Amino acid sequence: MSDIQRLPLDAIQPGAVLAEAVADARGTVLLPAGLSLTEAHLASLHRRNIATLSVTAPPDPAELARRREKVRERVLYLFRHTDDEPAAQALLQAVLAFRQEQVR
Repeated sequence: MSDIQRLPLDAIQPGAVLAEAVADARGTVLLPAGLSLTEAHLASLHRRNIATLSVTAPPDPAELARRREKVRERVLYLFRHTDDEPAAQALLQAVLAFRQEQVR
């Protein structure tokens, strides 16, 4: 599991993942935990005077590659009997792309 870092908003880059939900002064949740931040998110938080965020430290690239390969193997196993079915192969590719995108 990744370590949590509390960083100033200006030090956070797009792609960072929120470790905790971001709430305004009234407690209204602005962004949920687990969200991958975009430029638009960061600009909005800056306009709302949010000074710091808790983000997860990025995983080691080797660990990320290991996780993606594990997901790939699992999805291929689930679709192991569909080699001659074009629709199933299209679904396999869609599921594989989605699952690997979710790896953090």
